[in-house]
Amino acid sequence: MRFSNWQNKFTAIWLILLTVVGLALAFAWLKKDIHIQTNIFSLLPETQQNPELAKTQQYMSDQLNQKVFVVLESQDQQAIEHATQLFETQLKKSALWQPLKPQLDLEQFSKQLYLHRAGLLSPQDRQLLQQAVQQQDFEALTEQSLMQLMSVGMPITAESLQQDPLLLFPRYMLNVATQASSDVELEHGFATIHDEQNVSRLLVLELTQSPYNIDYQQLVTAWIAQMQPQLNDLNVQSHWTGTILFSNFGTQSAQKEISTIGLGSTLGLIVLVWFGFRSFRPLLTEFIAVSTGSLLAFAITHLIFGEIHLMTLVFGASLIGVCVDFSFYFMAMQSQHRKLDGFNVLRPLLPSLFMGLMTTVVAYIFLSFTPFPAFRQIAVFSIVGLVAAWITSVLLLPRLPSLNAQPAIQCLGWIGQARQWFQQQHKMRYGFIVGIIAMGSVSILFLQPNDDIRNLQSMDAKLKQQDQYIRSLFGQQQSSDYFVVQASSSTELEQQESQLLLKLQQLQQQGAIESFQALGQWIPSLAQQQQNVQLLQQIPETALKKYAATMGLKFADVQRWQQQLQQQPLLTEQVFQQHPLAFLQPSSTERLVIVNGVQQTELLQQLESANIHFQQPVDTLSTAFAQHRQQAQHLLIYALLALAIGLGAVYGLGSVLPLVLPVSLALLSTFAVQAWLGVEINLFSIMGTFLIIGIGVDYAIFYRHGHDHPQVVGMALFLCMMSTLLGFGLLSLSDTYAIHCFGLTVLLGVIFSFIYATLFTPADQKHIVDLPHRSIT
Repeated sequence: MRFSNWQNKFTAIWLILLTVVGLALAFAWLKKDIHIQTNIFSLLPETQQNPELAKTQQYMSDQLNQKVFVVLESQDQQAIEHATQLFETQLKKSALWQPLKPQLDLEQFSKQLYLHRAGLLSPQDRQLLQQAVQQQDFEALTEQSLMQLMSVGMPITAESLQQDPLLLFPRYMLNVATQASSDVELEHGFATIHDEQNVSRLLVLELTQSPYNIDYQQLVTAWIAQMQPQLNDLNVQSHWTGTILFSNFGTQSAQKEISTIGLGSTLGLIVLVWFGFRSFRPLLTEFIAVSTGSLLAFAITHLIFGEIHLMTLVFGASLIGVCVDFSFYFMAMQSQHRKLDGFNVLRPLLPSLFMGLMTTVVAYIFLSFTPFPAFRQIAVFSIVGLVAAWITSVLLLPRLPSLNAQPAIQCLGWIGQARQWFQQQHKMRYGFIVGIIAMGSVSILFLQPNDDIRNLQSMDAKLKQQDQYIRSLFGQQQSSDYFVVQASSSTELEQQESQLLLKLQQLQQQGAIESFQALGQWIPSLAQQQQNVQLLQQIPETALKKYAATMGLKFADVQRWQQQLQQQPLLTEQVFQQHPLAFLQPSSTERLVIVNGVQQTELLQQLESANIHFQQPVDTLSTAFAQHRQQAQHLLIYALLALAIGLGAVYGLGSVLPLVLPVSLALLSTFAVQAWLGVEINLFSIMGTFLIIGIGVDYAIFYRHGHDHPQVVGMALFLCMMSTLLGFGLLSLSDTYAIHCFGLTVLLGVIFSFIYATLFTPADQKHIVDLPHRSIT
């Protein structure tokens, strides 16, 4: 007999399903097949661009994401050396890091450059040579070498004069060093800055795992914390920055916010449930409903997407704010019919409860149409979670005895009384509606968007300060703006880059950019090196004899040097494999040019061509963010239309306006208030409106087609509103601006939805729920 009715059969099936899912998740967790993603930018859609450019962008991202930049500072040079040795020792002992490598072995690299010096000329020497060859006057070149020979800072040996009699190579190196930086020098292969007060040295640490691995983040953070006291003992101050540090802060912040939301929701619900029903039993039943909903939502979301993002769990933790709406409504109604069996109370309420669920589900279905992976994942999680929690509540709550909601109904009776009075004031009601539409329409004209992608992640002020400080000293390699130069051959690639660098030099002189970095600054193209060699070979014998006599050199040595120029190897990118800028050539047909301090983006965009592309990943993503916000706004309108059509089909055309008008006015008022407060909207603000639609239409449905006692409905919906505010309103306290905007939007939208549904939704006599033997005894 236990399974003779539908509720027992469905309950048995549901329990079996939950057990299977729970065991499957436990097994996957033990096998470590559960993947929780923390990379905030993995939530973003892939930019629609050339696949090769997208690959290059990922390449550039990996170059920085897998590194931690550390600046050591001390007044004592010896302390800096000891600190560097400490890092070398500790990194070798730890599996968390790659061994510490000098950014450049200067001695070895200089030797390599010297072996390939034949075609290397500074721009000044190249210009002097061109003029000398044209005018057959080499006096200026002789004077340049004499000045260098007499310079105290330029030690010249007899061997160097024999191999480079015109002293071209030292001037080339001096020019390159000046272009690279006027302050930074290499000591033991590490970038170092000496000023009047401190010695600063940059160390680049390389990770061994993904910076978005939560366990790895914690280990690296602990390792850094252990290093700090040891550096302090050496009187060395350290500054740290890197993707893993920001990602770890975001992870910790998200986990803290999950705890805050959970604690706040729990404490608030304890008070709310006791006030409403004089019992803590609903806490247990709602915990069961939310747990089963979250269990199934986690399983289905992970199955579909292959992973689940921490941000999805943050929003999932707020599911309790929605699923209790149905429970509160049912328990309030059941409290008025204590003599009836729970399922007899449920049966006439079920259509309204089901439609309330469907309105929220439809809103999330439309949200899943966005190209944002974040919203698709959150939408799937919410849909599955809400449906599962609803089923659990429907199967569980009617089995339990009714609770005493009468004190709360009497305490909140003024809501029903206010509703009844306002419903009778037809002119006032219509006047309020017109006023809200007029004021809201004017106010939203002043609403401003903020689509900056950097708002997605909470930023620790100290970490941001450290990052900015390191950038100010050694930040040239950390710029996110760059050119991609592509060609079909290495020769064409060098020509394309050379032409681009000339234009960038002009923009730098105009103040449009601060600086730029390119391999072409160090490596002249092969064609230019060959031209340089030809220029040197065109120096006539008479000029070389005169030069040798002036410099006190043997003419035979100078002549031998000129004759051997053609046999000497030219400089290629292979020599630069160990140079810090080697990453600027991902392949033989592609080079990157980093641009720092962009002031006028449009001037750089004008330099683009079929083979040259200017990339600004942050700005590009922000633009995509804005485009998807606009698409979500369109989806919002479509969702309202779909709900109107669906409600009309179920309840009749006459019910469409009363059910849709309150939530539409709530959305208008929400954005109007945000405009008054100066709050900028973003994609997460629009996401919050989908939740408002589902909840707001629920309120209208319960009022229009609920019980004929407005005091009971008013009390139940007031509890629903408060529970939603506890679940989602707390998000407005988030440190992450995007989540703060979402929470604030829901906070305002739910309040307005409740008020407008209470005041503006008239009862529908055709669909009133009529429960027999209404009695509270």
